[in-house]
Amino acid sequence: MRWLDAHASARPVADVVDARVAWLTGQSSWTHSALSPAQHAVLDALAVDGWTPVRVGFPWTDRAVAPYRAAPLVVASARNAVQWAAARPVTAFTRETARHLQALLDRTRQDLLLLCGSTGARMAAAAAPLVVVPDGLHVHVVGLGPVGALPPPGGVWTVHAVRGSADPLSRWGFRGHVDVDVPGGHLAAATSPAAIDAVRRLVGRPRDSGPSAPPTADVAVAHPAGDRGRDGPSAQRGRGDARPRGAS
Repeated sequence: MRWLDAHASARPVADVVDARVAWLTGQSSWTHSALSPAQHAVLDALAVDGWTPVRVGFPWTDRAVAPYRAAPLVVASARNAVQWAAARPVTAFTRETARHLQALLDRTRQDLLLLCGSTGARMAAAAAPLVVVPDGLHVHVVGLGPVGALPPPGGVWTVHAVRGSADPLSRWGFRGHVDVDVPGGHLAAATSPAAIDAVRRLVGRPRDSGPSAPPTADVAVAHPAGDRGRDGPSAQRGRGDARPRGAS
């Protein structure tokens, strides 16, 4: 995939840290991987628990950093569909996904939390057999509205799924176990306060994390005044109730 070829010589943004959280999704733009304000808000909430956030999306390189600009929904959906189709074993796209994921693994000492939104679930599942998890590292995978299989759990891999109650795309594309239903549709549910609560309950704090100040992000991102991505814990006010599967 030509847009990913441009990152072949780019520098990974991740420094060496004990615990890290990163978004893994398909890309809506072929020129950058800037995260939305809502995605930043999820990272802000998890940073309070001790997770060092990667402030840019896949493939997590310096070339991917840019100001956020939303792509038209039809265009973004088409691009994600192309990446979903390419996320299969032995494709060049999957090999490159694994190579960039390996860089995150190698730069994380204890706990890596991957937030796999939509197409990111299938990307993670295809790349997982091609990476080597360093000794002492635990990989936590949370599918948020996953479309496609998630990596199989076991060993150093812990896998969960959170899905919106009004998300027919994930219901069609993901047939595995869903740990928690949250209110909302495919796009909004993945970054909702209820989804944040679900992730925090399912994964918990990273090992050896204490009550220290939130860690410094791997990438410093300038947010315009009033950007919801800077709300941090306050973004949780007015949260909806997450509903575990099987609850009445």
